[in-house]
Amino acid sequence: MAGTLAVEGLIFAAGLAGYLRATRARYRAGSWGLWALATLLALIHLGNAFGPPPPGVTAIAWVGQMQWLIVAWAYWLDRHRGPR
Repeated sequence: MAGTLAVEGLIFAAGLAGYLRATRARYRAGSWGLWALATLLALIHLGNAFGPPPPGVTAIAWVGQMQWLIVAWAYWLDRHRGPR
């Protein structure tokens, strides 16, 4: 499990670094929003790895549907960033 988390962490960091090199914040929201989203995604990943299992299928379904909020947040964030 440690190896998996290390590899996934490196992939996440490489993707974030590539995005940071390719874009720049147009507004303050583009900077703070990126770090807030990256932190949230890292915390979700760690919670999935080390947290308790879900209480049931309904909880999994609700969380799966709420992931669209992350997609909307990423779309909004990308509108506040521009190419370098």
